[in-house]
Amino acid sequence: PWVLSNYTSEDTPDLNDESNFRDLTKPMGALNPQRLKEFIERFESFDDAMIPPFMYGSHYSTSAGVVLHFLVRMHPFASLHRQLQGGHFDVADRLFSSVSRTWDMCTGQSAAEVKELTPEWYCNPSFLKNTNQFKLGTSQDGESLGDVILPPWAKGSPEKFVEVMRCALESDICTKMLPNWIDLIFGRKQQGPASVEAHNVFFYLTYYGSCDVASIEDDDLRVATELQIAHFGQCPMQLFWRPHVSKLPKSSTRRRLSLSELLNLYDIQSNSFGGAGNSDSQLIFGSAPLEYWLHLSAPPPGPHASIIAVRLVVPDRCLAVDAQGIFHFFRFGWKSHLEPVKNNDDNQDEAGDLFSDKGVFVAQRELPHFRSIPRLHFAIPKQLNKERTNEEKLSVVVAISKCIFNRSLLVVSDGDGKGSLCFQFVDPSKGIVEGQVLVPSAHSSRISALHMDPIGAAAGVGGAGGELAIAGSEDGTATVWRFISNAVCTLPLRPRLRLKGHRGMKINAVAVSSALHICLTVSALRCCVFSLSNGAVLSSISPQDNDFPGARGLGSNEIRTESHFADTNAVSICATGFITLVCITKYYSPENELLRRIVTLQLFTFEGVHIGSKALESWRGIPHKIVPTYDGRGVMVCSGGGISIHLISAIKPLHFVDEWKVADDDEIHSGFGAYDIDFGPSLSRPVVAVTGLSSGSLRIHAFKGVSEWSEEVNKRSTMSEAVGNALAKPAEKVKGLLGVVKGKGSKVVGLGKEIGREAVSGFLGDVFGKKIEM
Repeated sequence: PWVLSNYTSEDTPDLNDESNFRDLTKPMGALNPQRLKEFIERFESFDDAMIPPFMYGSHYSTSAGVVLHFLVRMHPFASLHRQLQGGHFDVADRLFSSVSRTWDMCTGQSAAEVKELTPEWYCNPSFLKNTNQFKLGTSQDGESLGDVILPPWAKGSPEKFVEVMRCALESDICTKMLPNWIDLIFGRKQQGPASVEAHNVFFYLTYYGSCDVASIEDDDLRVATELQIAHFGQCPMQLFWRPHVSKLPKSSTRRRLSLSELLNLYDIQSNSFGGAGNSDSQLIFGSAPLEYWLHLSAPPPGPHASIIAVRLVVPDRCLAVDAQGIFHFFRFGWKSHLEPVKNNDDNQDEAGDLFSDKGVFVAQRELPHFRSIPRLHFAIPKQLNKERTNEEKLSVVVAISKCIFNRSLLVVSDGDGKGSLCFQFVDPSKGIVEGQVLVPSAHSSRISALHMDPIGAAAGVGGAGGELAIAGSEDGTATVWRFISNAVCTLPLRPRLRLKGHRGMKINAVAVSSALHICLTVSALRCCVFSLSNGAVLSSISPQDNDFPGARGLGSNEIRTESHFADTNAVSICATGFITLVCITKYYSPENELLRRIVTLQLFTFEGVHIGSKALESWRGIPHKIVPTYDGRGVMVCSGGGISIHLISAIKPLHFVDEWKVADDDEIHSGFGAYDIDFGPSLSRPVVAVTGLSSGSLRIHAFKGVSEWSEEVNKRSTMSEAVGNALAKPAEKVKGLLGVVKGKGSKVVGLGKEIGREAVSGFLGDVFGKKIEM
């Protein structure tokens, strides 16, 4: 829908002011009272024996009038538009050229303009730019059409325009009105008497199932009807017959907030970010009390290798991998001191308090049997790191899946230090490696970077279809692998894609996004963005030489600068289409003496447009990992001292939001920091966060709602245990009948206790030694 109504002001619209919003309780044709009066008169005076009366002769959603109209500057819509227009673009005056002009037409006196919008208005600024340099013609006013003319408050930036539109869509005012618009398009006000009262009646052929085309015997009439339905517009199938439910407000105690809402990342007017809906600007990390986090130190004597990868496994497990390739298993729980917050929306004090949950963490490190320590297939030999600095030291290259493969996590790592890949299945509940496969010669040189992303992520919990993995190598190439998650996991023996583009330079970082269908590889001088469809290069990004405030006092203009991307696997692809990279800029004197080195975060669009930069403090060093939020509104930078959170925004690029400090002031300069972070039970609405530290320790942090979530977990565990005990009693009788023949009797008894929390087919297969087809 159109959400905003202000496209003329110089200042960014205030998203807390209802006057800047369109009335979503009315269809587009009813926003202008004078035009609505004419539509009502047509409806009341219309008299035809065959055609029911209607108000609007045009439609809000058509293939030619809406989709191709707005997306005419993008492929393949430009080609489709020209096919529809006989091989050329339409007259320039009828093409989409201005946002404010289009809004005025849709809300003006024209009876033919009642358009709604396409999703690109809220997520993809590419449709506003004539990147392909199409010859769109010249209007009657002598204006040559190119990029779309944006509102003054966008300052000529399509990225800023789309961001404001997205923040308006996520605002509290829009959230309150949006159910009314859903009723108009998908719900009870789409048809019937309710649609007449809402002034929402369209031509009868636009409604789903209004005409049985197959029953029309006249061929010409049937073809004409089909063409009219295809090009005139179609209403979606009616999905709801009751008023659509309203989303709970952020102040409600019954609503579990997303991470972006906890950080208040959608408030573009805010100069300081804090907790959602609270006046004290609480920070979920910076303001957290001591009982909200727990530090699990490594066992003595030490020193210990850094924990470089962590993964939370619902409900109470955590898998970690250290720099020497050893797996570590943790178990945790939240012990509430008081009863969880009651579901009472009137209690605004507790609803706005991010730390209303009272309790402490209980956790332990589960030590394996020393006869077989679970570890990766390959670890870096110690002699290779003897003469290297902390920044130059090599560590294992590893990535852990987010989804479960038949009760196990998939761990992908460097197989032998010579280009092989190793796939391992690790059971975090048992603390064992259940199996592994080595794919030799996947690359001609050592694997230098790995990243995994779930396919078909549902509600932020794992992947419904498996995982995508991308591996970068020192030979300058990268490979993309796909792992399918099903009852019998089939491992690939060859990659789906092999990517080049770095002229043999070492790949420092890789990232893949199944949602955006892109992946990227980063070397010292280039970042290449590829399509996952065919491996084509979409864009190439070079390091930026920016004039940072910290370097302005270095002296004359003769100072030479060199910029390159850092040798670290810290890179992220956000769901909003932004890429965050780490860049190192060095300043040299005329005598070629190094004056200063500045580490910066660089923000780009996936098309290669540079949005902004953020210089990091020197004591942070080079970031180890960058993890985006589920909705792409922020990134968490794991580096020295802790984890800093930055805003992904075209208005305030990489603005500092909050920080999870893991080191004291005395430890900051010694290189103590964080290497990885993960959230649970879901990425979209977490209540627990965990990070791996350079000391080999693990730190756990709680968010709002952890007490309620813990209570739900305990109830499910109690129910599963009760079902298991009930089934164990008849299993004892079965044991007496089966005896100990080949151990079947003992296995059946164990089945009764496990059946409450495991799949029936899997356990019956274990008992009888074969898979049971369900």
